[in-house]
Amino acid sequence: MNTHRVRERGTRTVARTGGVRGTGRAHSKAILLGEHSVVHGTPAIAFPVPALSVSAVAQRGRPVPVSYTGNSAAGLRFTAGNTLISGTEMSGPHVAVDEALRRWGLAEEIVEVVLDCGDIPPARGLGSSAACAGAAIRAVADLYGRSIDADVLYELVQCGEQVAHGRASGVDARAVLASGPIWFHQGAARRMNIGLDAALVLADTGMPGATQHAVAAVRRTLERNPHAAGRILDRAGELVGSAADDLAAGSVQSLGTTLLEFQGLLIELGVSTPEIDTLVSAALGAGAYGAKLTGAGLGGCVLALTEMGSPAADVSAALRRAGAVQTWIVPINAGQTPFSSHTRPESGTRQ
Repeated sequence: MNTHRVRERGTRTVARTGGVRGTGRAHSKAILLGEHSVVHGTPAIAFPVPALSVSAVAQRGRPVPVSYTGNSAAGLRFTAGNTLISGTEMSGPHVAVDEALRRWGLAEEIVEVVLDCGDIPPARGLGSSAACAGAAIRAVADLYGRSIDADVLYELVQCGEQVAHGRASGVDARAVLASGPIWFHQGAARRMNIGLDAALVLADTGMPGATQHAVAAVRRTLERNPHAAGRILDRAGELVGSAADDLAAGSVQSLGTTLLEFQGLLIELGVSTPEIDTLVSAALGAGAYGAKLTGAGLGGCVLALTEMGSPAADVSAALRRAGAVQTWIVPINAGQTPFSSHTRPESGTRQ
């Protein structure tokens, strides 16, 4: 059905035909420290990356024979609500939207959701599934004129994350909805003080991660050796605390050392890979203060801490020469929300 836009109220578009659609957005994230240990109760620090975003459009639909009609690196389309479908595997965002409709007393409604996820490469530890769920829920809330607070939105995104990743800590669900860096612990998040002027360079190994597999493998590793598990988790918590102090004090060299030590714990847990190790070494060789994997590991991305300007460009170039298929230079600004719109992707090819 063709419609013509005549006016906009907030993010809702009203058409001449009387049809209404809702829109929503969410963004990527990067975990600075706390991967895996956060699942076992320690804190984590995460940064939103608004320049890598997801957009969603929701509109009232009609029953269709399948609920899942497409998913790719660029987008996802599904029909949620009273679609009279059984036995069909649903994506995390679909599950989240169904739960939202149920909570709002709209379970009999039929809603089509179209997501543009092209900015965030999937299965790279950058929060693609959580961002898609957050954008989809916001679009459906906009469609029906529903207000939604941060905690409820987090709960709904988590419904989808439990499907997408199994035992999800919740750090992704909080970070993709946050407007600044967060300290996350056992489901709760608080804003952090940043006294650091620096940059993070994110580098994509080109290898998809496997979050459920990685989480399960770490759990088995910890269960096999309770003594080592206690040591690793205790040290992980200490390092996250040290990193928070370094961020507030602007101690970039100390923070770099902390990142490297946390990477050592992740290696011990078995979630690093030769590709990740190669990129970490390349970043350090190019002058980065520290580097580590970000996300679940077994693929995905690496982050490196450096200074803005030429140092960041040098680290980015070194990472691409070492095999990164794409890099992003992300500023951290003291007293300002980091990961601004100045984030820029830099593509590279394996050599």
